[in-house]
Amino acid sequence: MLTASLRLTGTLSDGAEVHRSYYLVADFGASGSGKPSIIPLSLGAPMPDEDPLLVEYGDEEAALKAATEAIKALPGNRGLTVKVVINPE
Repeated sequence: MLTASLRLTGTLSDGAEVHRSYYLVADFGASGSGKPSIIPLSLGAPMPDEDPLLVEYGDEEAALKAATEAIKALPGNRGLTVKVVINPE
């Protein structure tokens, strides 16, 4: 199992400062496929419509990358600065 903390910061188009946090968890079975889980830690943080995200090939890092890209592409998160910490304490 691999976990990550994802933080997005920046200024929205209306001038409001925004700070959003997500917690990501990825766990794969023997077949090499699986899904990451996205847990929003900020009130009102946008979430992907597609639940669950399924990664057919790759490892846990590929699942976390897919989840990160999905979060960054959300309308409320585009253009924000992203910081990822793998296996946060």
